[in-house]
Amino acid sequence: MISSKTKKRIGYSLFLIVFVLGACEVLLRIFNPFPSSVVGDKIILTPNYSKVYKNTTGAADMDETIIYKRNSIGLRGPEPPVAFKDHLSIIAIGGSTTECMFISEGKTWEDQLYKNLSGSFPKLWVNNAGFSGHSTFGHIILLRDYIVNLKPTICLFLVGGNDIDRKDLSAHDENFTKTKDKWILSLAKKSALANTLLNLYRNRLAKEKSLADGKPFTLLNKRPFVIPDSVIQEKIRLQEPLLKAYASRLKEMIRLCKLNGIEPIFITQPCLVGETVDSLTGVDLASFPMSDKINGKLFWKYMQLYNAETINVAKEERLYYIDLANELPKSSAYYYDLIHYNISGNAQVAKILNGKLDSYLMSKYPGFSREYIH
Repeated sequence: MISSKTKKRIGYSLFLIVFVLGACEVLLRIFNPFPSSVVGDKIILTPNYSKVYKNTTGAADMDETIIYKRNSIGLRGPEPPVAFKDHLSIIAIGGSTTECMFISEGKTWEDQLYKNLSGSFPKLWVNNAGFSGHSTFGHIILLRDYIVNLKPTICLFLVGGNDIDRKDLSAHDENFTKTKDKWILSLAKKSALANTLLNLYRNRLAKEKSLADGKPFTLLNKRPFVIPDSVIQEKIRLQEPLLKAYASRLKEMIRLCKLNGIEPIFITQPCLVGETVDSLTGVDLASFPMSDKINGKLFWKYMQLYNAETINVAKEERLYYIDLANELPKSSAYYYDLIHYNISGNAQVAKILNGKLDSYLMSKYPGFSREYIH
């Protein structure tokens, strides 16, 4: 039989737990130090948001002070024009390599692509709808909840990186959520504390795959990590069912776009590592240890699988695509870590995309060209 003293201790402990959880809930509703773009299975855009980052990573070719802004519709870039339908409107959708969180305003690849294309298209509007950590599940939610209402002319999808080896994502879910546990999503929609914990878990998944940014990084002084080809082949084989699920999500994105008169254009995801040597440091990028389980060669094999699937779906659906993964040189001159572009990298990405898009857009949308307008 439980003594009265023990009962009091249990009761007091329960009271403390409830009090602490309640206090955390109230505090997070007042001020959340972990702001997120996802609440449960809904994406929440924060309009007119701005932040100044201090770059403490020591990364080369990066601003010491980084200015980050979102406009009145919660995206990065210029405000939507009043005569929106009279403009060639482009929205870039993707994860952190699209968002470019640690690249200042005016220096992201979207900003520079906008400047480059403006010479040919005077009535042009380009916005950045990238969100760090978002996979194709997040892209589908963003399309469904926001982008289809804007009805831009084109959506540029830089995809694949955050979908690698994501066993937590199923081929299809009726709510396009990032988890099958609907009770968690329902709780996250109602509780700031539950939603914060869920998104911290999602961020941990991205960090485990070496896709999280903002930390000091160097290629130097790392012990080479060699994985036997037999092991790599087995790991690649295990990706087959995940690739099928990824293709299904790409097709759902295409369906949503076409249903709403939006042209989808796919872009493959580049990364620094692969079966080559870095031109600046001389480091072997194949044996570079990304974690205790993945080296550069294996990660690039993964990335090639998903990029190939992106291209296959684009060809099957007769879409225009850009193979940026094989156009951007594998050099630390363009990256501040293994996957994110520095200032020069963003300029190079914009240059490559401009070279691929200018003539295509001119032939597909001549009514927006400078020659037609003048």
